[in-house]
Amino acid sequence: MSMLSLHRRTALGLIGGLAAACAGVFTALPARADSTVTLWSWRTEDQAAMRRIFDAFEAKNPGIKVDIQFTPDADYQNRLSTALRGGRGPDIAQLKAYGELQPFVDAGYLDALDDSVPELKNMADAALGGARGRTDGKLYGVPYSVPMMGVFYNQDIFAAQGIEIPKTYKDFVAACEKLKAAGITPVATGGANGSAWELEIGVGVIGPTVYGPGFYDEMMTGKATFEDPRYVAALKRFADLKPYFPDGFAGIDYTTATQQFIGGKAAMFLGGSFENGSFKAQNPKLKFSIFPFPADDAGAKLYTSAFSDGSYGLVSESQNKEAATKVLGFMASAEFAQMFADELGWPPARTDVTVKDPVLAEMMAMSKNSTPYLTLVGFRWQSPTASSVLQSEIIDMVEGNIAPEKLAADMQAAVATWFKPKQ
Repeated sequence: MSMLSLHRRTALGLIGGLAAACAGVFTALPARADSTVTLWSWRTEDQAAMRRIFDAFEAKNPGIKVDIQFTPDADYQNRLSTALRGGRGPDIAQLKAYGELQPFVDAGYLDALDDSVPELKNMADAALGGARGRTDGKLYGVPYSVPMMGVFYNQDIFAAQGIEIPKTYKDFVAACEKLKAAGITPVATGGANGSAWELEIGVGVIGPTVYGPGFYDEMMTGKATFEDPRYVAALKRFADLKPYFPDGFAGIDYTTATQQFIGGKAAMFLGGSFENGSFKAQNPKLKFSIFPFPADDAGAKLYTSAFSDGSYGLVSESQNKEAATKVLGFMASAEFAQMFADELGWPPARTDVTVKDPVLAEMMAMSKNSTPYLTLVGFRWQSPTASSVLQSEIIDMVEGNIAPEKLAADMQAAVATWFKPKQ
């Protein structure tokens, strides 16, 4: 055997031995660790449903885990803002809509998603409006729902009292009188302990049937203001319902008011469609549905306030953007929209779903005649917001300490410091 052949055999033996050794090392290495995407939310009441949705996602996407962390709504914005300023935020953050989104956009805390989440193109403008940056028009979140507002009612109580869904405002008042005479609170509501937003929603329930569907556009173009007699009339109508609110409503908070309805002590509740799943979860035996607030005339088309509830955005400093973007792609999909509708009973951000829940079906029917939720969609972009004034003064208005005209004038004076009508 030549020396060259010997060297070749020796070299090949070394290579083979090295390959075998390496193979042993690689075989012994553990499997790649899962990529964990942290997601923050304020919807504590949706915790179980969201976990089920993401369990299904994880089953189809091995290698990605979604760690959902919930913070009560009252503390959420402060926690998120503090974390983002310190570079310790989540990968994905649930984001408030419209004006409450804009500061995070301006600060550069979020990545635009127009190119990375193509499914956003399959969502309606009503959903996308709350996730769109006001200055650049880019999308900074994946919307999840377009709620609308109406009157939730206890079907068993209505049946027992011989009450039908009111066709006119006069019918609504007559129903309230009958309920009150029977010792039943007609309308559960309250504004204590930071719950005045629930009273604002009450105005949002009533408003469209009083000021009409075109009023929002008139406000945006400057043809109307909050001092318009039509808006004042909406405020007055809400105040006129005081006799049908719980005694001492100003000292009742949102949680207590919802429990009055859920527990069958109150026949109606003025709220948004996000209550549907929560009501069902807290009392599966409760039979309820929803109707739009009636107008003066029986033949009038009834309108509801609608809005983008919020979205989920990609935090710019996330160290896990590839996996987080995949999660956001799922949240923009028809599959997520269907699961969201089934689990939570909310109108999803996409309309290509099969509606199975009868209450949700009523909501989807109502949404066909909708107008933007005025104080949120139009006037929460800068401070002072219309909402902040409305919430701080509405109890005084209902109690008769100030006139609806005074509240309307104060709202207009506040937004006039920054609002510029579209030309």
